[in-house]
Amino acid sequence: MAADPPAPAGGTAGGSNLAARVAVAIPGIAVAVGLVWLGGLAFAVALAVVAALGLYELYSLTAAARPLRWAGYLGTIATVLLAWGVEDTERGIVLGLAVSLLLTAIAGLILARREDITARMASTLLGSVYLGLPFALLVAMRDLPHGAEAIVNVLVGVWVFDSASYFGGRLWGTRPIAPLTSPKKTVEGAVVGLVTATLAVWVAGLYMDWIGGWDSLVLGLAICPAAFLGDLFESMLKRDVGAKDSGRLLLAHGGVLDRFDALLFGAVAAYFATIWLVY
Repeated sequence: MAADPPAPAGGTAGGSNLAARVAVAIPGIAVAVGLVWLGGLAFAVALAVVAALGLYELYSLTAAARPLRWAGYLGTIATVLLAWGVEDTERGIVLGLAVSLLLTAIAGLILARREDITARMASTLLGSVYLGLPFALLVAMRDLPHGAEAIVNVLVGVWVFDSASYFGGRLWGTRPIAPLTSPKKTVEGAVVGLVTATLAVWVAGLYMDWIGGWDSLVLGLAICPAAFLGDLFESMLKRDVGAKDSGRLLLAHGGVLDRFDALLFGAVAAYFATIWLVY
């Protein structure tokens, strides 16, 4: 997240909350790195599960719109798994999105009562695209030559941006950057996050022989603003329904969407930037 203003001095709640976050984050990072290294079906299934959990939270937030949940779940999972199951991963993703549209249409057509059906189908497809597409692109990225390292670049950019912008905002943040969407995020925090995370992606690229230094800088400049936009997008959804967190599945970290919001947009930017710069 892109930056809270300085916390009151002497508070113990912030420290205990940070400790709880770290306690959850460390094993989570270890599992994520292990799955990226493993790749294949295990990686795709893990992302499909995360996508389904995130979709559960999204449909809970948008429950008033009454999304056609079964169609959204099946379409989202299909999009992620088809990215692995079809030899041409991009064709698999397009096929998965087409399946999502088809299932949503069927779910609407079989309803006996169709009040607000357009809004119901729209909220359903929002979930399929918002969660299915980014996770499917991560599966496609893992399938590239040097795919595991390409995903490491995404994780480094998103994680460092998230942490650097948070602490930068706490230390120096004074000017809100998106007061209507997330008042605690500041210009100073966003700048610290952008500079620090871009340099982190560049440093990571120094240990990779398949991407040049300038390309790593451009990649970082693509990932970080996209990650910030993803954070703001999820904040907008929560603010629209008056929710503080998307859920409590990750304990001190809130919900799945709270932790993966930046990655969702960052993954899309990273995939296309990597393809454009390297392949």
